[in-house]
Amino acid sequence: MDEEKLNNNNSNFKMTTEEAMKLIDMMKERVSEATLEFPRIGAKLEFDVFAKREGTKFIVSIKRGKIDKRKCTYQGRTYFNNIPLLRLDITNSFHINSDGTKITGNHLHIYNEMTEMRDAIPFNIDDADLYKYCLEFFKKFNIIQDNCGILYQMEL
Repeated sequence: MDEEKLNNNNSNFKMTTEEAMKLIDMMKERVSEATLEFPRIGAKLEFDVFAKREGTKFIVSIKRGKIDKRKCTYQGRTYFNNIPLLRLDITNSFHINSDGTKITGNHLHIYNEMTEMRDAIPFNIDDADLYKYCLEFFKKFNIIQDNCGILYQMEL
């Protein structure tokens, strides 16, 4: 990807699906080695990851629902222009895609140039808690650390 384009801090910045997939596919690792705590209900955690080989930085966020303790959103986005590339929504609700198809429950948004992040695909794994979904999201976003140094405690 053209580095000048990537450094454009314009909220109207668009990228192609191919450019977005290249960014998602880059192998990434945490910038800091500090231990992080998985967010409690209503809280949010953000940290930076870095693709060393390409010299590209990204932001990962984990946001917990305020009311439903099982609701959580995991997102990976570009650092310089804040474009969401990949988002996993863990929810008991539903999502309607731009073509009218309805997805019930958990779903994954992958950036594409036509609909940006409006469309999603179903995403479920067996016997998953929020931490297992977090680890699966890290795999999809190609973060190479097993748990990114995040401590997770089950809430009662």
